[in-house]
Amino acid sequence: MNQIKSLHLIPKDLFFKITLLKSMTYCGVLWGLYHQQGWAMMSDHEDFIFPFWLNSAQAHNYAQLHWPDYTPRKITPKDFQESLLPTLTRLKVTPALCNSSSRKFKLTTQQMRHFFFSESLQHA
Repeated sequence: MNQIKSLHLIPKDLFFKITLLKSMTYCGVLWGLYHQQGWAMMSDHEDFIFPFWLNSAQAHNYAQLHWPDYTPRKITPKDFQESLLPTLTRLKVTPALCNSSSRKFKLTTQQMRHFFFSESLQHA
């Protein structure tokens, strides 16, 4: 029988990603920031980004600091599949899950579909 001789801690960024992916699988609902003219988007040095959150409180806190004219809006699986996904794909915008400390985890639109909505869409 093999024995474990030593354990190594996983890097914080990997732990963050694993935790988020685990949460996303059970979520089924996302929150974005919306204003009369549309959804909030941002850019970094590489991509245009569509930020989203797993709960309305985190989205609200971010909006208060960065986009006071925006309010959290729920994104249902149907909204995502029928409206948001085609738009993000067409505009080549990268979805990014944000957390309360403003860290971003970029995903492809296909990863979004898989992790957030694949099971939800089957039950809809």
